[in-house]
Amino acid sequence: MKSRLWMTAMLAGVILLGACGNDADSESRDHGSHEEADEEVRSLEVDLEVPGTAKAGEKESFTAHVTSNEEDVTDADKVRFEMLDADGNSLDMIEAEHSENGLYTIGYTFEEGGEYSVISHVDAYQLHTMPEKQITVE
Repeated sequence: MKSRLWMTAMLAGVILLGACGNDADSESRDHGSHEEADEEVRSLEVDLEVPGTAKAGEKESFTAHVTSNEEDVTDADKVRFEMLDADGNSLDMIEAEHSENGLYTIGYTFEEGGEYSVISHVDAYQLHTMPEKQITVE
């Protein structure tokens, strides 16, 4: 008899606790309304412009055209260009400044001939992208 009373009390407790979580307003209080989120979903695209070939000892320009939702990004958090040798070893990391219309440009001189990779590391709107292109230095 005692165990039956105990089981009934436990069942009543579980039902009572379960009912407390079914408050009609609890969803909007606890999780917020989706209508409150007016933030636009952002994309981050980078068109990395790298010449196909260059001459050793001559300065070349490298440009990243940064856009988000088809609009120029003039206030990226950070834009850096990384130069890598044919073995994937990082040679240099250079921070770029915005020049105009979403363009971030640096000048760089490769001292020796060979195959290299250029990666633009772009951070904006809490997103990160890093397109890579190849260049042959003669």
